[in-house]
Amino acid sequence: MIKFKLDDVEYKVPDFISIENYVKIYKVKDLFTDEYFAAKIINIVCNAPLESVLQSDYEEVNYIASQIMMNIPIDKPKFIDRFEIDGVKYGFFPNWKDLSFAEFVDLDTISTKKTEELLDLIHILAAIMYRPIISEDGEHNYKIEKYSMDTMKVRSEIFKKKLDIKYVLGAQFFFINYANKYSSYFRLSLIPPMTIWMKLKILWKTRKWILATIFKRPMVGSLSSTKLLETILQNTHTSTKRK
Repeated sequence: MIKFKLDDVEYKVPDFISIENYVKIYKVKDLFTDEYFAAKIINIVCNAPLESVLQSDYEEVNYIASQIMMNIPIDKPKFIDRFEIDGVKYGFFPNWKDLSFAEFVDLDTISTKKTEELLDLIHILAAIMYRPIISEDGEHNYKIEKYSMDTMKVRSEIFKKKLDIKYVLGAQFFFINYANKYSSYFRLSLIPPMTIWMKLKILWKTRKWILATIFKRPMVGSLSSTKLLETILQNTHTSTKRK
């Protein structure tokens, strides 16, 4: 952890970027010159007074700002299906076939918002996708808590301040890769029209949300959990055949 002093007050650079701080950074990224933006980043993430930062050593400010930005996985964010916060284990919803109507409606409603509105809803989307693990038989084989609007709201506030943005950015590659693999994995003529519409609508709108909330730099990457992706594809295939 990096520490620095301003006016005899010690500040710490956190080892991750929360959803809340990521949104703040994104909103101001085009408003200032690179030099001023560097100072603003330190002000946002470390709660250091902006005026004090602006009066500090140029090289030191740039170094601290660059260290902060390294916590945002711009180039190759990996998809991570589970994490732990305050002793609670959370998992990404494992099977599309188990997606409830309430989950679909909430994802669909939020994903149709304008970019400016979406920025303030990232933590809610994360709380829909990741929920407490209630039982598990393996690293990627687990069951998560049933979806509830009440618990989702509480969880979203926890995620807003304590969830590393890397989990949200990594999710973009899950949806992009899933959409690509899904289209080549099945013959669309064999899938009922309503099933196609529901699945592709979720995939497309969620993809638009994530692409709308990341920095404008080109992003290239792939899933780190190929086995999980293939398992979900197989579950979707089985569910489609059953229907």
